[in-house]
Amino acid sequence: MKRRTFLGLAGLATAGIAIGGYIAFQNFEKFARRVILRDTASLKLDPTEIDKFFKAVSAGKRNVLDDLFPFHHRQLLKWHYYMDNGLFTLPYTVNYNAYRNKIVLIFLLSTNFFVNRMDESKPVYFTSVYDPYQIPCSNPFSNLFYPEAGI
Repeated sequence: MKRRTFLGLAGLATAGIAIGGYIAFQNFEKFARRVILRDTASLKLDPTEIDKFFKAVSAGKRNVLDDLFPFHHRQLLKWHYYMDNGLFTLPYTVNYNAYRNKIVLIFLLSTNFFVNRMDESKPVYFTSVYDPYQIPCSNPFSNLFYPEAGI
């Protein structure tokens, strides 16, 4: 192996390690904000509501996101988010989509979106962090919100 080839490969390896370290140690809240913004783009949502959600999550006794997403789930989410493309599917894509949907679901359950009967024309506001262990009687899918239609 020539010296020039070796230095090129060493440079590529160093760049790969640096990029991998950036993705692996990136703040999970920043990543989750991007996921929520991307998936709720069709809603009338002010980004400050997402900030309120994360402030409430981190200020609570129990961090709901920490309980639902251990370290390996967070890494899977981050790597898939950056490596996702239309050319080929990555391994564990089903898990990635499930975890991603879970983040967005927790956020939407913490807002007035379901109380407003999933009306996309109304603005979405943060109410409180949804935690089924703290508020077990709150059911946004109740028939009080969605009465049966006459057949």
